Amino acid sequence: MIKITLKTLALSIFSLVNLQLFSQNSTCDGVFEEQDGLLTIEMESGILPADSNWKTGSEADPNLSGSTINYIYWDVDDEDQIFNALAGAEITYNIKINNPGTYRFAWRGRIGKGDSGGEHNDAWLKIVADDFYATKQSSATSTEAVEPRPNCNNNTNRNCPVGSSLSGFFKAFMNRHPVNLPVDERWGFVTNTNDGNSFRFMWATFNAPGNYSVIVDARSSYFFMDKMVLRRTDVSNSTAFDLTNSESSCTTLSVDKFNKLSSIKVYPNPTTGQVQIDNLLPNGTLFLKNIHGITVREIQYSRAKKTIDISTLNSGVYFISNSDNSNSFVKKIVKI
Repeated sequence: MIKITLKTLALSIFSLVNLQLFSQNSTCDGVFEEQDGLLTIEMESGILPADSNWKTGSEADPNLSGSTINYIYWDVDDEDQIFNALAGAEITYNIKINNPGTYRFAWRGRIGKGDSGGEHNDAWLKIVADDFYATKQSSATSTEAVEPRPNCNNNTNRNCPVGSSLSGFFKAFMNRHPVNLPVDERWGFVTNTNDGNSFRFMWATFNAPGNYSVIVDARSSYFFMDKMVLRRTDVSNSTAFDLTNSESSCTTLSVDKFNKLSSIKVYPNPTTGQVQIDNLLPNGTLFLKNIHGITVREIQYSRAKKTIDISTLNSGVYFISNSDNSNSFVKKIVKI
């Protein structure tokens, strides 16, 4: 009788620990904070736009015994899917990078409808960073790279992807067959772009610690998205894609400061001369750096708007940043 009681107690404790280990965090209205070169975000932790067709669902995880996958998906009829324009239902995941560098991005998903590996398999993806691109090979420095339109039109070193891309968004798709593969192989960390010749590795470069964002918009219906991961190049895939990893912590920012940081605008961009920067936090210093990290201008400002003239600088890519280390931003400027 005592053995049965101890066994029952042990099972209860195991179940409780298992539940705590794999449970999802609640919606995050702050920033997900990167630590040690790794950022893990459950897709349902984002704030889904009100009155949109984004839905949540759940099912048993075939790759992790005793756990449940909670996912998001776009719930519309096939004829209402949007392939050549944004759906206008963006989900913004605000992130804080503590350790700058280049990070690989991948999300875990599966095709949730039909019997084709090429339908119900994609969404629009944009990472607001200093650089956002995809490579065919696994190296972040591979020269065979593409970046979204319109940036690719102004970058002679990169191609535009075959197929759809617009407003800085990639069409990001997976190709694990929903029927022909065993059930335990239908979910996976697969994030491709470039139709017909998949570029399987997506990268985002963050030149300085600070606040950035990952933006997702709907494209295909019934594409199930479980979680996304950003891992710096010195973190292995096996470490980053471990399904037992906890979700990154959510840190709440001052609302006023966060709204300012997330809405900073730099325009026109590309530019031949003058650039205006809007929604700055008052009283600070701006640093304009070239691609080698050398500061070419240091600009004092006192108001929320500042215009700078870079007409005398050589054509190329520059980065504008601010002096507030606790609430920093970095924006890319293309001088033509």
